[in-house]
Amino acid sequence: MNSKKQSEKNLISVIGYGTFITRRYWSDKKNVDIVHVKNYSRIFPEGNWYPYVLKSEGSSFWALKFDINEEELEQLDVYEGVPLGLFERVKIEVLLSNQKKIEAYIYVPTEETIKTQNLSLSQDIHDRWKEEIKKYPKIMSRFPKLIDS
Repeated sequence: MNSKKQSEKNLISVIGYGTFITRRYWSDKKNVDIVHVKNYSRIFPEGNWYPYVLKSEGSSFWALKFDINEEELEQLDVYEGVPLGLFERVKIEVLLSNQKKIEAYIYVPTEETIKTQNLSLSQDIHDRWKEEIKKYPKIMSRFPKLIDS
């Protein structure tokens, strides 16, 4: 197997739902696609500069999936504060734009972060992060579904 095929085989799917989208972290990544994240809600508490996702049976939102290598995954863990116990990386099932189900990692706040930040679904019942995404016309033109309900 050539090294390009081998490296593609070892890619890891990650879900971007907040600053990974607006800071265009996905722009140089492989296999970028819009995904439907079910049984989670994205909340953007007043005064924060980034959103969180919380488990929420029956809820859903649109996000981006992109593929990265192991080294990039370790960098994202540091960026998301995994070593500090702020977020944890969990594997969930998502639905790609072609309706295929795949597993991908998403970063969710730890129980400690939920407690210390006093996070709750009632802090943002309308997914205010969609308003942040609308501030980026290039992202909107490429992925208009990101602001769908």
